[in-house]
Amino acid sequence: MTTIEQMQQELQELKEKSNLRKLPAITHEGRNVIVDGQRMLNLSSNDYLGLANDRKLRQEFRETLTTETFLPTSSSSRLLTGNFSIYDRLEQQLADDFGTEAALTFNSGYHANTGILPAVSNTHTLILADKLVHASLIDGIRLSAAKCIRYRHNEYNQLERLLQVNHSEYERIIVVTESIFSMDGDEADLRELVRLKKQYPNVLLYVDEAHAFGVRGQRGLGCAEEQDCINDIDFLVGTFGKALASAGAISSAGK
Repeated sequence: MTTIEQMQQELQELKEKSNLRKLPAITHEGRNVIVDGQRMLNLSSNDYLGLANDRKLRQEFRETLTTETFLPTSSSSRLLTGNFSIYDRLEQQLADDFGTEAALTFNSGYHANTGILPAVSNTHTLILADKLVHASLIDGIRLSAAKCIRYRHNEYNQLERLLQVNHSEYERIIVVTESIFSMDGDEADLRELVRLKKQYPNVLLYVDEAHAFGVRGQRGLGCAEEQDCINDIDFLVGTFGKALASAGAISSAGK
């Protein structure tokens, strides 16, 4: 049997078990979707504020576009010739908003999580990740050279024991969590995580705020703003593709 035939057989087996996934044919109408002729309220969207379906907002955005401001592509890496002053201004604005030392934008939250963790870790790094962190964080951890231990979901007593046992064995330990967990919807106690990390000089805290950015906190900066600990978090990631109805992501670095 050839490789293609094996793949076809596997697909057929998935289909027979009703496990073959396929893209649905969907018509979007505001907050509703129409599937197989049935109109349903869309509760599976990340458009938390309804901005993606705000026709007035979309029209106002279109009116700002000119041949000078519309950049369909950078045509290059930012490290070469693909950097534009508008990117720098956006990152400075975000750093000012968060009150952090710097901010860096990415194409998406996935790119942020798979780009940052490998860049800030090495073979002398230990990553302690919540058991329920998003798949993009798991991919970032796998791409890194660091060792990883998963602690039980929001079990800070176990995390504290892991820090006690391992803090002297590694140059750096990175605690990785989400603020609002994407699949379960519950929340991390960021103040407690900050308390734990401050016990050791070589511990850093990485928080993915994808599902909190734009909707939590007085200015919509996320749970870290709400819990008043933005500047105590070393790597804070937020996405533009959910509540903000755009595309891309941000990572801000605490002072």
